[in-house]
Amino acid sequence: MSATAFLRAEDAPLPPAGGGGTKMMVDLRAELPGLFSYSTWEGKYTVTASGHAILGGKGAQGNGGLGREIVPAMDLSGVVFVEVALGTLPGNEVPEITIALNDADGTQVSARVPVDQLVPGQPVWLRARREKFQLNGIEPGRDSQMDWTQVVRWHLQGDWTTQRPMQVIFVALRTRR
Repeated sequence: MSATAFLRAEDAPLPPAGGGGTKMMVDLRAELPGLFSYSTWEGKYTVTASGHAILGGKGAQGNGGLGREIVPAMDLSGVVFVEVALGTLPGNEVPEITIALNDADGTQVSARVPVDQLVPGQPVWLRARREKFQLNGIEPGRDSQMDWTQVVRWHLQGDWTTQRPMQVIFVALRTRR
């Protein structure tokens, strides 16, 4: 059975343009130029009308990620939440996903969001408070200080503490004031 049988794009409505302090960062329901993947997700995702499916049946595990440069840089200094729309698929064994952001000097911060209690095939918006993002010691940049006015890259990652099968469809990433 294909991933699209479980998750339809219309099940995770996207916000209206400019409505309520919400701003779309990326709609993942189409092929994206410049998208990169790494570790166990490299070449292990499928683009569907519902979003980017990370499939354990293809070898994707918790220790992987995908992302894209943001051009021009986004100012997220006034943002309260960074939200990701996603749905799990049957067989997902990864308990959390990570949202990571980089600033212009290479500093990376990340926040983890639990997905282990989601009902498979029921996409939802999950949010991370901006102040909950923590410095990634592996990518501290030049100054180890996140410049929220110059966010130049986003990543969606699995839970790197596990090498279990990842079965998730990422639909979109947005911010909310």
